[in-house]
Amino acid sequence: MKKIINVIFSVIFSVLIISTIIKFTVGFKQLYYFDIEYLNIPVLSGLSKEDIKKNYDYMIDYNLDKDNKEFELPSIKSSENGKIHFEEVRNIFQILNKIFKISLVLSIIGLVINILNKNIEFLKTTSKALIVIPLILMLPIVVNFEGSFVLFHKTMFNNDYWIFDEKIDPIINALPEDLFMIYGAIILGIIIISAITIKVINKKFLKEKLSKH
Repeated sequence: MKKIINVIFSVIFSVLIISTIIKFTVGFKQLYYFDIEYLNIPVLSGLSKEDIKKNYDYMIDYNLDKDNKEFELPSIKSSENGKIHFEEVRNIFQILNKIFKISLVLSIIGLVINILNKNIEFLKTTSKALIVIPLILMLPIVVNFEGSFVLFHKTMFNNDYWIFDEKIDPIINALPEDLFMIYGAIILGIIIISAITIKVINKKFLKEKLSKH
C-alpha cells in the first residue's frame, strides 16, 4: 500500500513540476525577445521588432489571463479561423493552469504527510518519472520534429485552423517552427535538470538517514 501511495504522489508531484516548467517557459517573454534576433524574425515576418514584441506580449497575456475576451492583436490582422485557433490555444493553457493548481494543492498535502512520516521514497520515484517522461517525448521529436509537430496539433485540435495562411494571418511568420523546437528543448532540458536535482537530494537524505543509524 505504501508503494502504491508513493507512486501516486510521485506522479502528482511530477505533473506539478512539468506544468510549472511549461508555465514558466511560456510566460518568460525574454526568451522570445532573444529569439527575435536569433531566428531573424523581423526579416521572416516583415514586421518591426517593436511590433513583434507588442503582438507577442498580447498573445502570451491573452493565453494566461483568466478573463475570457475576444482575441484581437494590437497591430496585426487576424482571420476568423485564426482567432478561433488562438481561443482554443487559450483554453488549453487554462486547463494547464487548473492542472497546476490541483497538483499544487495535492503535492503540498502529500509533502506534509511524507515529511511527518519521514518518508523520502517518493523522491526516487519522482526523479525516475521525470527522466522517463522526457525520453519518451524526445524520441519522436528527434526522429521527426515536423511530423511530431503536425501530430501534436491534430491531437490537440479537432479542426485545421492551426494551418495558417500568412496572407490573412501574418502573425504566423513571427512564430516559426524553430521557435517551438527551442521551447520544447528548453522545457525538456529543465525537466531533466529537475529530475537530476531531485535524485541528488534523495541521495543526500538517504546518506543522512544511514549515518544516524
